[in-house]
Amino acid sequence: MYSIQRKEDIPYLLKYHRAKDMVNIMKYFPDLSPVDDLAVVVDQEDYLKHQDELGNLTSIRNGNPTTEPCMKSIPVKEIHPNILEVLEDIKKENPKGVLILFHLNVEATERYGRYAGISLGVSLGNFVYIDAVSRGFDGREVLKGISCHERYQIPWTDLRRISIDNFHEYQTFRIPEDDYQTSREERISFLESCGISKEVAEENVPVSYQDIPDFIWLDIIKNILKVLEKEEDVLRNDGFLEFNLSGHTEGKRFRPWQMVDDQRM
Repeated sequence: MYSIQRKEDIPYLLKYHRAKDMVNIMKYFPDLSPVDDLAVVVDQEDYLKHQDELGNLTSIRNGNPTTEPCMKSIPVKEIHPNILEVLEDIKKENPKGVLILFHLNVEATERYGRYAGISLGVSLGNFVYIDAVSRGFDGREVLKGISCHERYQIPWTDLRRISIDNFHEYQTFRIPEDDYQTSREERISFLESCGISKEVAEENVPVSYQDIPDFIWLDIIKNILKVLEKEEDVLRNDGFLEFNLSGHTEGKRFRPWQMVDDQRM
C-alpha cells in the first residue's frame, strides 16, 4: 500500500494513472480538489493487510501503471462497493492494475444528481477550452468524448477580463434539442448498466435540455480561470504546458477529480 500521508510514498503514487492525476490536482488546486486523502492498493492481500488503516477511504477508482495505457474505468453499482470484488474485476482487466482508495471532503452524490460534468483543456498561454454536459450527466461523457452539451473557447489574454457578465460570449456550441435527446437516451442506458433503475434515471436526466447554471460558471471563473492566469509561471516551470482538468459538480461547486498532463493526453 502507498499513501499520500507518507512523503516517501508519493513517487510510487505518481507511477499510476488516475492516482497521479489526483495528486496533481491536490497539489496545484488544493481548494478545488474533492479529495484530501489517497492510497493505492496493489492487490487483495495488500488490502486485507492494511484494511484497518484504510477504513476512512471509502471512494474508489482503478488505475494502470503509467508505463501502460490508462485502464478503462470499472463502473460500480454502489457508493460503498465490495472492495475485494472490485479488486478481482481490476485484476481481470489487467494483473498490474491497482485500486485507488480516497477520502472525499464533500458528501458523495449519486452520478445522476449533479449539475454538470466539465472538462477544461488548458494550452498554457494560448487558450482554455471547455466542454461540458448538464444536469444528470457527469465528467465521464466529456472526458471520453461521448457527448458535449456546451462548449467554450477562451483566449489566454482574456482571462483577466472574463466575468460572469461576458462569459457566454465565449460559447462556441450549444447542443441542438434533437441531439440532446440522443445523449439523454444513451445516458439513461449507461445509468441502467450501473444498476440504477430506469425510472430513477429518467426522473433525474431532464426531458429537455437545461443550460448549466451561471453559479457553476462563476465558480469556474473565480477558482480556475483566474487561478490559471495568476499561476501561469509556476505551471510553466513545472512543465504543465498542455493539460486537462476534469470532473463534475458536487453541490453548487465544480470539484475536478483529476489534472491530466500531456504525457497521458
